Amino acid sequence: MEPDKLIQAFTQVVRNQDYVFSPEAITAIPELQQELTQLETQTPNIFAEAIRQWYLDYEDVRDAVLIEEREIEKISKTKPETQENTQENRYRVLQDELQKLHDNKTATNQSNKS
Repeated sequence: MEPDKLIQAFTQVVRNQDYVFSPEAITAIPELQQELTQLETQTPNIFAEAIRQWYLDYEDVRDAVLIEEREIEKISKTKPETQENTQENRYRVLQDELQKLHDNKTATNQSNKS
């Protein structure tokens, strides 16, 4: 899969499918964020590979990303590709979405324990 499509698919899963993230995956998000921050100036291939290596440990996340990638692939075959975001913006959007997911799930888990 193309790195840009993988990044886009992962971002969509983080944004729209928070239910696929297990408590273990939520706990691991800060580590992923830290790694991605270090890779922001790297090529999309390296950035995407870091995401791929992370989600391989979380089966539900992996499956959701693979399904999302297929959907993006179908759409890209029917519509001409447009460059909607710069690489830097996509990285920032992903980081923001990861933070929201982590904060929301952590807050939910805290309130459930009370």
